[in-house]
Amino acid sequence: MKKLSNFAPCGEVDTTITGKLLYLMLEELSDPCGTIVIPHRKISDTLRISKGTVSRNLRRLRDGGYIEIYARYHAEGGRAANKYVVKVRV
Repeated sequence: MKKLSNFAPCGEVDTTITGKLLYLMLEELSDPCGTIVIPHRKISDTLRISKGTVSRNLRRLRDGGYIEIYARYHAEGGRAANKYVVKVRV
């Protein structure tokens, strides 16, 4: 069983409930440096929310300074899954 203190960072995030859930997901799945590469579609399907809701909440988290978002591209120039870096870690 997880300790309640594991969820403390989520309580500090000033955003919507969906944003908090998204932040918690990114924080849980990220590597020790706080980095994760994951497509919007995978987040959307996993949380059963629309891609628009995912995008909107990722922007809110970025604007609030909780994550950094780095666009990635394939060698041919097409878009690849973004890289996210979770900045607030306790």
